[in-house]
Amino acid sequence: MNSPLSGNSPSHRKQARPAGQSPRLAAFRVLSGMDAAETLDQALRHLDEHLTEPRDRHLARELVLGCLRWQLRLDHIAAAYTRKPVASLSTESLTLLRLGLYQLLWLDGVPDHAAIHTTVELAKQVTRASLAGMVNAVLRRAQREPQRVVYPDRDQDAAAYLSLWYSHPRWLVERWLTRWGPERTEALLAANNRPAPLFIAANTQRTTRDQLVAALEAASVSVSPCQDAPEYLRVDHPERLFASQEYRDGLFFVQDIHASLAVKLLTPVPGRRVLDLCSAPGGKTVQLGLAVRNSSPVYAADLSRQRLSRVVHNRNRLALDCIIPIVQNAYRPCLPAATFDHVLADVPCSGTGTMGRRPDIRWRRTAAQLPKLARRQLRILESAFTLTSPGGILVYSTCSIESEENEMVIERFLTRNPDAELDCASAFFPSRSWAGRYIQTLPGDEPGDGSFAARIRKRAS
Repeated sequence: MNSPLSGNSPSHRKQARPAGQSPRLAAFRVLSGMDAAETLDQALRHLDEHLTEPRDRHLARELVLGCLRWQLRLDHIAAAYTRKPVASLSTESLTLLRLGLYQLLWLDGVPDHAAIHTTVELAKQVTRASLAGMVNAVLRRAQREPQRVVYPDRDQDAAAYLSLWYSHPRWLVERWLTRWGPERTEALLAANNRPAPLFIAANTQRTTRDQLVAALEAASVSVSPCQDAPEYLRVDHPERLFASQEYRDGLFFVQDIHASLAVKLLTPVPGRRVLDLCSAPGGKTVQLGLAVRNSSPVYAADLSRQRLSRVVHNRNRLALDCIIPIVQNAYRPCLPAATFDHVLADVPCSGTGTMGRRPDIRWRRTAAQLPKLARRQLRILESAFTLTSPGGILVYSTCSIESEENEMVIERFLTRNPDAELDCASAFFPSRSWAGRYIQTLPGDEPGDGSFAARIRKRAS
């Protein structure tokens, strides 16, 4: 039995394996053991460390990401077959049911009997026998009686329906319906539930895009140019990408096509003083280093030495010696005022534009967090502006699609700083629908993450 998800089911399938082997157990441990302090990236790195076979890593990642994407809908389905309310179930019980239902209803490559059997055997391995019996009963009822699952009437309560069907918190769905309207909101929700595409760009200090394409294809890595960003390549099957000699040789770096827009809006040039105030993990820092042709310093600041180590790793792999990591507090940087001609403030944010690649974000965020984030973002923006030289350019950017973190921060900042002037993004991207006063991209409108960027010029004295 498979769920009719009209394009939202995972596209790459794996056959079932016997229970007890590492992919399902590793996925169970990640899903039941993640806490608020651990990011999904960290959890997946730990998963990869314990699985040596590419096939095992692929299946485990599929299970983790799929269960996170469809968590609310999986719980709604489980509730139709459990005697107790789903909210009263233990973390282990609920995780097992999510894993079993996801395989049963979403993974076309896993036969029904295998989805049930492997989940029951996993339950026996990780918990008591009585729980395995409950898991077996729920999964078999879900297989036999799909009609028991009922969804809200879409015409009567669109937010409730969309929230459950696309597995997003209702508060997010309601605010997006208000801001983006029904059609764009549904496209956004659907995009968030599709595996996010992987994009790479050539290290132009070492190769060209065409040379990179030829080298990767020779290494059996299939890539295709992006129509809207021809300097970027889409990688459809990245399994071999990070084991390739091209990766080790630093011929490319990974970056979402919309994440690149902030640096393009900043327009840094060689010979100018450049600062990336919140640089880690370093994708935009790399882009800045290439923009100045590795010929003049790009200062990469971050509060965390550990996070800066990722910037250093990318700098060394790509041989971008112009990048200079510095430990700085973005709220109170210990740097000379009015020093930098080009400043990028890619501030910490809710990340609601990246749910396609980070599905856990939808369950970690609350509406109450947004005003707190906005206050911190405004503080960083003020600090960044202090460091910008007269006549210099500052770009503020996020990977959020929430107005509190984006245009509301900018308008508040402009009101408080009369020597700040907004340069309209449409002047730099005249044919793009996502460029007006600011840049605002939205998943579902086009490939790529949701992103925001605003260009501010500091008036000369």
